Amino acid sequence: MKAKQILASALAAAALLASLPAALAADSEIPAARGEVCAALIAAADDYNPGVTAADVMHGDPDGNLRENAPVTRAEALVMLQRAFGGLPAPQGDNARKGYPASNFTDVPAWAKEELADVFAAGIVAGTSSTTFSPDENVTMEQLDKFIHRTYTLFGSNLKDDFYASVNKDWLDSSVIPAGQSSTGTLYEKMYDTEPLNNLIERTVANPVGEDAQRIAALYTNILDWNARNMAGIEPIRPYLEAAEAAQSVDEVMEVKKQLAEELAGNALVGFTLSADAKDSTRYTVGFSAFSPSLSKDTYANGGSQKDAYLTYIQTLFEIGGADEASAAADAQRIWEMEKELSTHALDRQDYGNVDKTYNVYTMDELKSLYPTLDLDDIYAQSGLARSDDQIVVSDIGLLEASPKYFTEEHLTDLKAYLRLTILAGYGGMLSQDFQDASDAYQEAFLGISGTLSDEALATQLVQQYLSDELGRLYAAEYFSEEAKADVEDMVYDFIDIYESRIRSLDWMSDATKAKAIEKLDALGVKVGYPDEGKWNDYFKGVTLKTADEGGSYFDNIITLLKAQQQMLIKWQGQPVNKGLWPMAAYTVNACYVPSSNEIVFPAGILQAPLYDVNASREENLGGIGYIIAHEITHAFDNNGAKYDKNGNAADWWTAEDYAAFQQLCDEVTAFYDGVEAAPGITCNGALTLSENIADLGAAQCILEAVQRETNPDLKAMFRAMANTWCSTMPRETAAYYTTVDVHAPDKLRANRVLQTLDAFYTTFGITEGDGMWIAPEDRVAIW
Repeated sequence: MKAKQILASALAAAALLASLPAALAADSEIPAARGEVCAALIAAADDYNPGVTAADVMHGDPDGNLRENAPVTRAEALVMLQRAFGGLPAPQGDNARKGYPASNFTDVPAWAKEELADVFAAGIVAGTSSTTFSPDENVTMEQLDKFIHRTYTLFGSNLKDDFYASVNKDWLDSSVIPAGQSSTGTLYEKMYDTEPLNNLIERTVANPVGEDAQRIAALYTNILDWNARNMAGIEPIRPYLEAAEAAQSVDEVMEVKKQLAEELAGNALVGFTLSADAKDSTRYTVGFSAFSPSLSKDTYANGGSQKDAYLTYIQTLFEIGGADEASAAADAQRIWEMEKELSTHALDRQDYGNVDKTYNVYTMDELKSLYPTLDLDDIYAQSGLARSDDQIVVSDIGLLEASPKYFTEEHLTDLKAYLRLTILAGYGGMLSQDFQDASDAYQEAFLGISGTLSDEALATQLVQQYLSDELGRLYAAEYFSEEAKADVEDMVYDFIDIYESRIRSLDWMSDATKAKAIEKLDALGVKVGYPDEGKWNDYFKGVTLKTADEGGSYFDNIITLLKAQQQMLIKWQGQPVNKGLWPMAAYTVNACYVPSSNEIVFPAGILQAPLYDVNASREENLGGIGYIIAHEITHAFDNNGAKYDKNGNAADWWTAEDYAAFQQLCDEVTAFYDGVEAAPGITCNGALTLSENIADLGAAQCILEAVQRETNPDLKAMFRAMANTWCSTMPRETAAYYTTVDVHAPDKLRANRVLQTLDAFYTTFGITEGDGMWIAPEDRVAIW
């Protein structure tokens, strides 16, 4: 426990009764007392400002009256915090990026102005408006707890108070986000490091031998041919824009949609496609969908600067497409209102992976009754797929039922605007510099991204996007060893054995369900590094792309690839699903679990230092790639994966009692993360991030058991490696938006919040009640 400072006698009782910072349990509506706050702050600050006393923290009024029992105000609490910690350091790097922006408040009282300047500069507190601080509002102990934890992060000097901030302090303070990128960090640095692929592509361009090399060279050089792209301007899409604008009826709008399908392989507004059937993963099924909102529900509800950024971007696209400023602005507002209304009907982001909500079967007749103004027979024919009138899967019923009204004469102007935006946004990136400039400006205004990627880096990213298998084959041959592949495969199977042992020891699951869970675990497929010979995806085999010298262009080449993809889907229909195909390219710095095939995939790109290093210690590799491996295994048993059986089919393999117990544990995990801050005012959504949090928690338990099987394990090294794995930084705007759309918890919580559930973490570092990382044992959560 932290050493307690000796308090003045007037505060002794308050000190004895005050809850400690990491475990405040006061009613969130009850104002804290001045004496209570003083005691808590002294306890919190003793490692940062040794010897601080009550007299240092609370000075009282001009008459010396301390008013210990009076409610504390915002101004008083924050001045006291500043005094308790002996001043606050100026934020650097990540803290400067993610803190509250400095404001010029007009209502700061004269007595507090000097000391609060330090607090405002630190970015740990916001006003109630851009100019109003509201100094006289009362503060609860819950709010004080947030101020204290933000201060711990700002210092980053005590791993017992903020492990992530302390372990990663040097990197976080000196971090610089490269131009044009939204973030950087342990994983992101590898994701955004295009140099290896740039070099590989440049050598391929210089000597394009073979089909793969020919396609890569043609696409890459076309992307970089800005002269040709700028000269062409919007001419490749102008006929479709003009036709959409000239349409006088819904039927005429749909004729333009048909042109796009036939000539540009587009699937605008509404259409049919193909995917694996969730209930029978051996077969493909036809799906149907209409347009959907582009942004998160929160963004539409809150508006603000992000709304302004989005409207400006859409307006700019319309103007590039030939519209005058007034009509472009009107159409942008029209799109906003349309998408905002649709967003109220759409699934919540966390439900995208819930097969119970996304697997909805309709007949063709039922769809026709919902969309009476559309010729769905003709739209189906545009897909090229064979008819399947009795089973068409719809993933979002709310959007399905909310969209038909926009395919009416009453909403013709809305529909025309949406089609033109679809054309501009969908194809503009292949055209002139104007589109790239508009995108860069939007990214900066919406997400806080500054600067732009180099042309070469952008071209490399686009080649990765469109020719992933061609580039992946070249990458695997050059950058990944058989030794590394075999080593990681051994690690995966070790974790599967540990997982089986953990399942058998669960006290909340019956033997019957355990047997089914172990069957699923035993059937788990494992893909490491890159596909075996003969199992690479060959989507574009026989497809030739033309260089500029051969009369080709970036736009034309992408249309060629889109048409080839369309033919590929047509060919797959009626065939068994090929579960041997890889869902990720070999160079991808990521990993995944695929429910429909019950398999985990670890591409070569993620199997590199610092996450994986053949020369690193066992503990370091467990805290890096081991964490990620165990995370993906756990996805087979998260709230979404648990709804699929060993064959990858959506099926119920649980007893009713066991599933109810599992749901209760899921609710506890949701509550454990919900509302927890990752940065000042940026909190985690426990429901949105549930599936990933379950996977993180399961991974931590698994790697802890793995390391404890070693002789004299270095737990400190493993726990530090876990914090290093998620080390990252991003602009405040990006971090805030991600909390509304990303199913992963903020990276800081993927370290701290997970570690806080492990008893061994507390004993390893001597963390006790009163430390910022402390969570009472009864409040620590676990499932797997």
